Amino acid sequence: MIRKGALVVAAIIVVIAITVGLYASGMDDQISRGGGGDSGGINSNIAEVVIKSDSAWSADIKDNESRSHLVDGFGDRTIPITCNSDGTYSLTVQRSDGGSGTLNVQVVTDGTDGSSSQRSTTTSANGIISLSGTC
Repeated sequence: MIRKGALVVAAIIVVIAITVGLYASGMDDQISRGGGGDSGGINSNIAEVVIKSDSAWSADIKDNESRSHLVDGFGDRTIPITCNSDGTYSLTVQRSDGGSGTLNVQVVTDGTDGSSSQRSTTTSANGIISLSGTC
């Protein structure tokens, strides 16, 4: 027969493992953005990098906690990043297919009125967009 204390210890280990797994997989960012309220805006400590493209691209995004996010994609995508009111961000997005078309990058720091702190566009085959700013 298994002792009650051993079951409690096993249950605690399982809870810790699940918590660590969720954190490592980035679910904590999705949970923090979850509700969003009725305004449909973004969380005040989250900025959004909005990429609109008709081609492949590669992004290197550094949030205000000095974490680097490397993202490869094709087409349109919105990427949330941590951006507290006293923090900074920087990013570089490059077209990676060498084809024709347009790459638009926008950083939105206040979703309630749709204001944008930075925006840039390139049509160059291997165009690079670099943006940085404060939150």
